[in-house]
Amino acid sequence: MALKVKANNASRSRNRLIGIVLAACVIVFICIMTAISSAETKKTITVVRLKPDVSISANALITDDNIEAYDMYYKEFQQYGTMQFSDGSKRSTIVRWQDKDLVIGKRYAAYYLRPGTVLFWDSTVRDQTRKNSYLYNMSGELLNIHMTPTNEFGDMVVPGDTLNIRAVYSATLYNLPTEVEYRLNSQAGSISTAGTSQMGVTVTKSELLFSEVTILDMLNGNGSSIFDLYYEYIAATKQEQQAMLEDDGFLAHVRGS
Repeated sequence: MALKVKANNASRSRNRLIGIVLAACVIVFICIMTAISSAETKKTITVVRLKPDVSISANALITDDNIEAYDMYYKEFQQYGTMQFSDGSKRSTIVRWQDKDLVIGKRYAAYYLRPGTVLFWDSTVRDQTRKNSYLYNMSGELLNIHMTPTNEFGDMVVPGDTLNIRAVYSATLYNLPTEVEYRLNSQAGSISTAGTSQMGVTVTKSELLFSEVTILDMLNGNGSSIFDLYYEYIAATKQEQQAMLEDDGFLAHVRGS
């Protein structure tokens, strides 16, 4: 009977030891996984970012003075800075710092880039967009008219509108005698040049200069294309559009001031 009690005590001790070992292994495993997860969370990758005080206009060359290195969390980079294809391969959508030489002095801003934003590949283009691109496929002649649209044409004139252009001017009409009247007056000696000049009447005349003229573009104070600025704006996302409207630099660029 005493031998049986001793065996039970040994079994309990062995089970208790196994439980302690298993608990310790679980705790160690949890600690290791927590450390790995924490390390992954803190892991960063260096990407290209515009300097906080630098904005880049559409079609402008990206230079080394425009950018700086920025450490982005790798998890955030994987979520927002990569694109996965159907074959399982991935491609970076954000320009990494190690790839900056592929951009600097070689690519142009596809649209207005705000200060302090990371640089995406699709926000750059390899070839500089032609300024006032409509000039390269238009037909007819180009007429540049200086006007204030809100005063001359109501609320707004936009590219695509069709107008008739008229010239309005003042002219003075004189009631001059006919050739017969002139000869009769000459014979009678009653010609009065002063009298005829006093008979002049000023009238306003209007003549059609151009019929169905198509508005191609409007230029701001700096001569920049409103057409290009508008398409730069609508090409941006809703968030980017809101940020552009709150950016004094962009608004000054639009106004041409």
